[in-house]
Amino acid sequence: MKKIELPAEDYRKLSDFISDWLDDKHDLQIGQFEAEFFLDELVKKMAPALYNKGLDDALAVAQSNMLTLEELLDLEKIVD
Repeated sequence: MKKIELPAEDYRKLSDFISDWLDDKHDLQIGQFEAEFFLDELVKKMAPALYNKGLDDALAVAQSNMLTLEELLDLEKIVD
């Protein structure tokens, strides 16, 4: 799977969140480098599962839309 690259602003916000969360919840202070490294590892580990879930959700929507389209086509009347 291709490496996921987050937009710079999202990446910064997420690494700041990690740093702040660890400080608030666990009284653990980490620097920007450590927060970014941790974020990189989380993304690397979680991305395949999140990607697959997104595909499953998209497939479910597409299948639902196909059923609706088939139902509409079944309602079509034959013109003589």
